[in-house]
Amino acid sequence: MTMNRPRWLLLVLGLSFLVVGVADAFMPPVRGKDYTVLDVAHAFLISALCYTWCRAEGLARGVIPPGRSALWAGVFPLVGIPVYFFRTRSWRRALLSTLGAVGFLAVGLVLAAVGTLLTELTRS
Repeated sequence: MTMNRPRWLLLVLGLSFLVVGVADAFMPPVRGKDYTVLDVAHAFLISALCYTWCRAEGLARGVIPPGRSALWAGVFPLVGIPVYFFRTRSWRRALLSTLGAVGFLAVGLVLAAVGTLLTELTRS
């Protein structure tokens, strides 16, 4: 089975959570904050990948995203991705896709946490 471009982008996005989770174990947090500089850079990477995924997914399905749906997905993914789904699919498919995106986010956060915990365990 070959992977199309949208699937590759999702794979890169998922792996970015794991890589950032591992790297976070080696970086000190920003002074007085709960996050590292890498977390801030990762937020920009997530935005860029979400925008790119929306564009690639639309092209793969033969759908031109209406208005600025893909742009909103890149600027503010938590709201923009569901907006993109509801503007490019029927409401049932959009709802299922949104639930899938929430699941994908949960898996990404778990991957980041597991990466950090495993790295800290092996370092000590």
